[in-house]
Amino acid sequence: MFALDIGKTTKERDQFILLSILCLCIGILSTDLLVPLGFVIWILYLIPLLMSVWLSYRYAPFVITWMLTLVILLGSMISGSAQANPSDLTDRAIFILMLAIISILAWEIKTNYEVLEIEICERSAAQEKLVSLTRTLEERVSLRTQELSDVNEKLKQDIAERRKVESALAMTNQKLTLLSQITRHDILNQLTVLKGYAILSQQFENDPEKLRMYHENALRAATTIEHQISFTRDYENMGMKSPVWQNVGEMIAQAVSALPMRDVVVHSDDIHIEVFADPLFERVFYNLIDNALRHGEGITSIAFSYHVSDAALVIVCEDDGVGIPDQDKQHIFTKGFGRDSGLGLFLIREILSITGISIKETGVSGKGARFEITVPSGHYSIGHDSRDYKQNS
Repeated sequence: MFALDIGKTTKERDQFILLSILCLCIGILSTDLLVPLGFVIWILYLIPLLMSVWLSYRYAPFVITWMLTLVILLGSMISGSAQANPSDLTDRAIFILMLAIISILAWEIKTNYEVLEIEICERSAAQEKLVSLTRTLEERVSLRTQELSDVNEKLKQDIAERRKVESALAMTNQKLTLLSQITRHDILNQLTVLKGYAILSQQFENDPEKLRMYHENALRAATTIEHQISFTRDYENMGMKSPVWQNVGEMIAQAVSALPMRDVVVHSDDIHIEVFADPLFERVFYNLIDNALRHGEGITSIAFSYHVSDAALVIVCEDDGVGIPDQDKQHIFTKGFGRDSGLGLFLIREILSITGISIKETGVSGKGARFEITVPSGHYSIGHDSRDYKQNS
């Protein structure tokens, strides 16, 4: 098997076809002269005529027809068939007429083929362009769809964040109203006590022992009022600003740096936990550590850890102190309960509840306190970090 190379360019191809037509004409003419077969041999002249449609020149069939007419007449003159048989000239004239008719048909075929080829090329180009435009349109639609999806997702996140903030602010307003009522009542009670001891002090000016006792009680009432006012300041700030994302490790570090840790070591494996909470979130860890230092009795270490349970994050704060008596566990988060002001753990619960975070004590009495802070899904994210903190007083 081999492939026939008829030229790489149009000019080379035309030259090859013309040479082939010329050779055919010479061959047919030679056959006509050597083997006079009459009308039959002339049929062979149709081959070069039909080959003319391959030429790039538009009117090639007519040119080839003129050339064939000359060859046929030349064959008649050289062979002398017209003198020997007068009808031969008539036959050749009829065949020449047939060549003329066929050349017209060949020209029509060639013209229609060129037009059809142009249309096919144009349609192919149009189809390729349409495919390209379709592909481009699909890419643009896909890109715009992705952009809209991203915008929609971001909008959902913004709406969710806004709902969290609105919910936190609504809860804060309720708590501030309650605080105003409770604190006003408590301070008035302490002022009544203070005024009472002041009056009694005047009545027993000559009794040093009772006077000293009344002064101590009055000082204790004044200290209680001071704690309540200080608590009111922190409570007033709670919820005034929108909740934000805060790093637990950084909150613990800030709390440790602000407290007299003595020889107590704080371990933290928070692993870059970030929590969506009120800006006073730092006070939670400050009060937890301060509470352990005050009431731990022999405490040497405080450990912070975390785990995920039922899609919620649980942050654990535990110490090795004496723990909390079982009968006190259900009251420790109540306002005013405790040996000091009774406000620290209450404030912790209030700060956390703004963003739906809860806290409970699960330790074993005599083995140390253990507080579990439960952060709901969507309010936390986890990375990697590890810290140990120690500060000596």
